[in-house]
Amino acid sequence: IRRPPRSTPKPSSAASDVYKRQLNILHMLDNIKWLHVEPSTRCNAWCSSCSRNKNGYGLTNFKIQDLDPQRLQDVIDKCTKLQTVQFCGVYGDPCASKCIYKQLDVVHKKGLHLQIHTNGSLRTKEWWGKLAEQFKDKLVVWFAIDGLEDTHSKYRQGTDWKKIIGIEK
Repeated sequence: IRRPPRSTPKPSSAASDVYKRQLNILHMLDNIKWLHVEPSTRCNAWCSSCSRNKNGYGLTNFKIQDLDPQRLQDVIDKCTKLQTVQFCGVYGDPCASKCIYKQLDVVHKKGLHLQIHTNGSLRTKEWWGKLAEQFKDKLVVWFAIDGLEDTHSKYRQGTDWKKIIGIEK
């Protein structure tokens, strides 16, 4: 008894769908121009309405960590049309990262624009000045200021209103 010759099996529908999704992801990476990055889950502030603090009650199973600069480099390398990296924080302040200098170097070496959202009270006026010199016209910084001098600490607990206002001048 002879067996009929084996033919190459057709890929299953599920395998085909996975392949199509992979191609879609690669296509998306080729078209990303702006990347939102969470450099750290560290923060000096204890803001009452922050999701990190669960509106003042604290999160459970919360891990304090910094984004590995090599991982940031790997993601940026895959985004061939990338123009801007935004350092923001839902669960931390970018400037609290223990490897902020390496993270900034990754962005700078690629010649990308940098945007930073921060509470502003972790770094000195001189530090911000050096950052401005490094990135020149490719830098935008948003300082989170809630209220005036007498009410700011109510919302941005652990930050220094006078220090932040001094940086902006």
